[in-house]
Amino acid sequence: MADDYEEMMKAKGFFPCNLDTLPDKFIQKAKEDLGETDETRQSTLEQLRKRILEENKLKCPTDDDFLIQYLRARRYDVDTAVELLNNHFNIFTSYPEVFDKLDKEKMYKLARSGFLNVLPLRDNDGCLVIIIKLENWDPEDVNAQVLICTMAAFAQCIETYPVNQICGVRVIYDAKDYSFQQMYCFVPTYLPLIAKILKNCIPVRFKSIHVINGGIIFDYAWSLLSLLLSEKIKGRIFVHGDNLQEVHNYIPKELLPQEYGGDNAIFYEEDWVAKEVDKIYDKFSTLLKNCYS
Repeated sequence: MADDYEEMMKAKGFFPCNLDTLPDKFIQKAKEDLGETDETRQSTLEQLRKRILEENKLKCPTDDDFLIQYLRARRYDVDTAVELLNNHFNIFTSYPEVFDKLDKEKMYKLARSGFLNVLPLRDNDGCLVIIIKLENWDPEDVNAQVLICTMAAFAQCIETYPVNQICGVRVIYDAKDYSFQQMYCFVPTYLPLIAKILKNCIPVRFKSIHVINGGIIFDYAWSLLSLLLSEKIKGRIFVHGDNLQEVHNYIPKELLPQEYGGDNAIFYEEDWVAKEVDKIYDKFSTLLKNCYS
């Protein structure tokens, strides 16, 4: 059934989430949206690498695959790519209580819980569609620090795919059953961290974030977080309440799971997120260790 659905949707021009290659459509999109050409890519990679080595304070990889994430996130502007790179690593060094020691077992447990999900197909613009389901996070079992580390590792996973770097991601944030206990894990301690992540700290291009099933508790948390966000970022966050029809205006109904009023009976592949995290876990762990050495 899953194969039939995916084949039908691919025939309509939708691309799979785990797209390892760059079809011509997205090569052209990179050129039009980011100004990417072979010459620009090579020249700016050399400039960015030189800047990192000259500064001699960033302990980060300098290979092309790593650096191009930051260049694409900033449309090949080397100065703002350097700023983004510095901001990213400043997060790790500013919150050692979060990132200094990884709890691999708990991270994998959260990754398998259904808290993070990826739709099997991309939207019309090639965006990856991520669903975060708060009801699947038990803060008594997995604390906020583990959740943040898991999200950071997952962000690194998705940015290894060039198509994600070019097209960006859309997020559905399902706040169903959002509790005071969950809120207190982040408010006020980690609200500045969340704001930084959304603004200018990770090489993920958030095209839109859609909050659904929010209630009084979420509204309170959002009122505090929104004070820390720029107007540009707030303009990409849409709070829909329980009006799922509004979400369909941004993400095709035929891609969405049935629980969100969609046509897709196959929500996500079990363990997909855990498998993706496992691919980069060692690199992610090494990157963090280098920050604290």
